[in-house]
Amino acid sequence: MKKLYLVGKAVLGLAFVLTLVSCSTTGMRVTQMKDDAAPHFTEESSVNAVLQFSSWEYTFLVRPQALEDGFLQQIHRDNLDGILGRLHVKRGTAVVVVGWTYNGEQLNKLVSDWKSILGGCGFQRVVVLRAQLGNKLNGSVIVDDSILHVGSVESPTRGG
Repeated sequence: MKKLYLVGKAVLGLAFVLTLVSCSTTGMRVTQMKDDAAPHFTEESSVNAVLQFSSWEYTFLVRPQALEDGFLQQIHRDNLDGILGRLHVKRGTAVVVVGWTYNGEQLNKLVSDWKSILGGCGFQRVVVLRAQLGNKLNGSVIVDDSILHVGSVESPTRGG
């Protein structure tokens, strides 16, 4: 009787594990299909600035690189425009790369904040991308692509 009980318990446990695995696999396929259907970025060569956003405390300007003592400098919203000016960055297209943990309303707020911040710095276009392995931009899923200003991108400073 005890052997039958243990076998039954093992079968039930295996069924539970298989159910969990099949659900997670299906979820991964659905996510993959959504990503494949989403637009992907293809204009890496025309980007003037790339920000790697992990959080508001851990944001880095990776193109051009903002270095301090040989290390990437943490960028804060309030000093971004000054750093861009010091590096003579043209204000055409800025890309913000965000991780996969940002979704829903939190992602919408993040996109809105970055469009406001980078628009205030004079950028004409802001593209928010999902991070991918290898830190490539081309092929990344586009979260948002917004034209903010009409004007010349020749000047590295604001307003022109």
